[in-house]
Amino acid sequence: MGKRSDTDKAIRNIMNWADRPEWSEERATVFDAHLAPVCDHIDISREELSQELAEHGYGGMLFGIMFEDFVSRHLSPDDRNIIDDYLKRRGWRESVHGRRYLQQLRDSVLSLYEVVEVSPGHHCDLRDLVRDSKIIRVHEHMGTQNLVKWDRIAARVLNTNGKLTFSGGILPFPQEAAQSLLKMLTKSRKQFNKGLSRVAGKETVAKMLAPEGLDERFLEDACPAFTSVWLTHTLERLHAPLPEMVNRDGEALMFTETRFPFLAEHFAQITQRLDAEPEWKRDNPNEHTWICLSEPEKKDNNAKQGLSIDTLRDGQHLISGTLELQSAVLILSTNSMERTERGKNALEAILHGLIGPALSKLQTPEQLMAENKNRQQDDSNREPTDTIDPEIAAEIVHNTLDKHYRQCLDEPIPVLDNKSPRQCTRSKKGREKVIEWLKQLENNELRRAAGQGQAPYDTSWMWDELKLAKYRN
Repeated sequence: MGKRSDTDKAIRNIMNWADRPEWSEERATVFDAHLAPVCDHIDISREELSQELAEHGYGGMLFGIMFEDFVSRHLSPDDRNIIDDYLKRRGWRESVHGRRYLQQLRDSVLSLYEVVEVSPGHHCDLRDLVRDSKIIRVHEHMGTQNLVKWDRIAARVLNTNGKLTFSGGILPFPQEAAQSLLKMLTKSRKQFNKGLSRVAGKETVAKMLAPEGLDERFLEDACPAFTSVWLTHTLERLHAPLPEMVNRDGEALMFTETRFPFLAEHFAQITQRLDAEPEWKRDNPNEHTWICLSEPEKKDNNAKQGLSIDTLRDGQHLISGTLELQSAVLILSTNSMERTERGKNALEAILHGLIGPALSKLQTPEQLMAENKNRQQDDSNREPTDTIDPEIAAEIVHNTLDKHYRQCLDEPIPVLDNKSPRQCTRSKKGREKVIEWLKQLENNELRRAAGQGQAPYDTSWMWDELKLAKYRN
C-alpha cells in the first residue's frame, strides 16, 4: 500500500476512534473551546453557526482544524492523548508510515504562515509569523494548488521521513484577520510567560524548556484563538451590508432608464436640437448617442457620504447622463433619481412638442449585481463566443495599473496614515507599513490574474523604486 493510502487509512481510523463514547465528552469540550466564544459574541447557536458555515462551504475546513486540535491535545486529568490511546490498543493495524503520520500529527502545533514563494501542485516556501524560524519548504500537491505569494494560512506542518508536508486542516487568513490574530497571540504570549513565571522561577523554566519548546507549548493552547479570529472576520464579511453607494454628487446610486416615445417624422428634428445643445456632446459622430458633461444646477452640501461611483470621460470630465436615439424612442440613462429628474426637465424643454410622456425603469445596485450574477451563470453554460485576445486584455490592464501605481507612490494612501509610500519609507515604522501595503497589492494582483487567466502585473519595480527590494524575498 502506498504512503498516501497509509495516511488516509490512519486518518479514517483515528476519526472512527474519536467517535467512541469514552472520547465524546473530551471532543465536545475541545470543539466548544473553538466555537462557544464566537457563538456567544454574535448571539448565535452552534446549530445555526454550523448551518451557515456549511452553506458557504466552510464546514469541512473548520472541522479539520478543530479535530486536529483535539487529537493533538494531552487532556486532563491524566494527560492522556487519543492518538496514544489508539496506537496502544489498535496500532498493530497501521503500517509504519501510518503510525509515524499519527505520531507527527499528535506532536504538531497550528501556526500562522506567510507564503514566500509557491510552485502550485509541487511545493511552497513558508515563513512562520509566530515563531522566529527559518523559511521552510513544504511539499504538497493539493494544498498548493490555490496558493499565491503573500497568502497567510494557518496550518500544521508535519515532518514525515525528513520531508515537510501539510496535515489536512488549512485556514486561509486575509491580511486584516492575520494582523488581528498576531496581535491577539502577542498579548496571549505575555500572559502565558507570566503564568509560567508564577508557577516556577525563570531559571527553572529555562531549564525545563528551550525557546522552541516554549513556542510549541504556547501554540498547543492557542489553537482556539485561530478559529475565533478567523470565524469572527469571516462572519463579519458574510453579514456585512453593502456600503452605501453614491455618485460624485453625493446622490444615492440608482440606475435608471427613462424612455421618451416620439413619432418617426420627428427623428431629424430631435437630432438637430440635441446637436445644438452645448450640454449634450455626441459620443460618436457616426451614432445617435450623446453624453451630458454638465454639473448639477446646485451642489448639495448635505450630500450623502459613501462609496463614490461614477463614469469619467478621458479620466477627467464627469458624465452625468447618456442619451440613445432609436427609431421610435429616446432613452436617457443616469445613475441617480436626481440626475434623472434634471435630465427629464432639460429634455422636455429642449424637445418640447417632439417627445411624449416619460416612462422610467429603476434598478438598485443590489438588483444589478444579482442580474449580472445570473447572467454570468447563464453565460458559463453557453458556447464561448469571440472575446478580446487575452494578451491584449492583459496589456490594457497592465498599462492602466502602471499609470495608477506610478501616481500612487507620491499620493497619500489611507492605510499609510494618509502619507505617500515615499514619505513612509523614511522611518522604520513607516517602512513596515509600506511593506505590508506592497504585499497586499501583489497578493491581490496575483489572485486577480489567476482568476482571469492572465499574466500578473509585475510589481517588483515598486519595491525597487522604494528601495525595499530586499524585503520581497
